[in-house]
Amino acid sequence: MRQLQNVAEQCAALATVPVIPAALVQNAINADPGGLQSLEEARRGFERDYLVRVLKITAGNVTQAARLAGRNRTEFYKLLDRHGLTPSAFKPAKD
Repeated sequence: MRQLQNVAEQCAALATVPVIPAALVQNAINADPGGLQSLEEARRGFERDYLVRVLKITAGNVTQAARLAGRNRTEFYKLLDRHGLTPSAFKPAKD
């Protein structure tokens, strides 16, 4: 039960769209919880999680997100591109 909860929490934290993609769930299931990530993998994971969090806080506003992260917009866009993140995915849905 605990493993299922961990998978659900990880997927919810990493999802950039309202419906969690199957690939994200599969990656969470296949992750070796006892294994230790390399420093580079851990850094990439932290960086992506940080970008997702900043984009959620700013509702996808790149100017505000870059300011919060202490980066210029060009550099911030490069980071988003590196992690496959799209700012529009964080904008509130229009009713």
